[in-house]
Amino acid sequence: MRIRIALAIVLIAIAGAATAQADSLLAPKKHGDFGHYTLALTWQPGFCAEGQCDADQNHDIRIGLHGLWASRPQDLISRGVAAQQWWSRGCDFYHHSNATPDLDGPTRRNLERVMPQLDPSLLTHEYDKHVQCFDFDTQRFFATALDLRQRIAGSPLGDWLREHAGQRVARADVLAQFDRTFHTNKTAALQLRCSGPHDSRYLSQLWFTIPRTHLAAFPQDAGLMKAPIAQHNCPAQFRLPDWSS
Repeated sequence: MRIRIALAIVLIAIAGAATAQADSLLAPKKHGDFGHYTLALTWQPGFCAEGQCDADQNHDIRIGLHGLWASRPQDLISRGVAAQQWWSRGCDFYHHSNATPDLDGPTRRNLERVMPQLDPSLLTHEYDKHVQCFDFDTQRFFATALDLRQRIAGSPLGDWLREHAGQRVARADVLAQFDRTFHTNKTAALQLRCSGPHDSRYLSQLWFTIPRTHLAAFPQDAGLMKAPIAQHNCPAQFRLPDWSS
């Protein structure tokens, strides 16, 4: 019994150290007093069904990466900048950059594999709008975003979504699977985004809200929070398109 207790204490200490280390990886040098991140993942067949992806888009990926978005810095809140304005402009409130992010080869190739391939580049857009003005370590930022995406794609929730590709699903079933997978009741941390005509809506994105100081815990309960502003728009039932449907 004592051995089990001692082992549990060690594991808790290791987990705490890992959490502190992972959270520090994304410590921005500027404007770091925002409250949360949104991890925006694409349901790639649905996102690309809107006709904006390149013809040679990778069809091996269903759960893709759109981006990792910090919420409003406190100085913008103090200036009366609304959340919707921040969503629209992001880092343009501070300055604009057309620069391509400086990344190593493996990270860039992984991003090209899982991100929607658009013209102009989604990667450059994400760096410009959501990264550069915070002075994040760019390499760590995108490596972290890739890791967070894999935590969903490689989970039972990811498996469930892939197993139901090409079918109509119930919104309640998707959210219930999310709760079961991550042992949470913070259902409102996941927002499902749908596209398409009113009578034939289909999933295009999944947005997860993460407290800034608990990024390492995501997607377990401590790494989830209710979205401050609801942006889900999927109906009670919708299609989970596959590449061939």
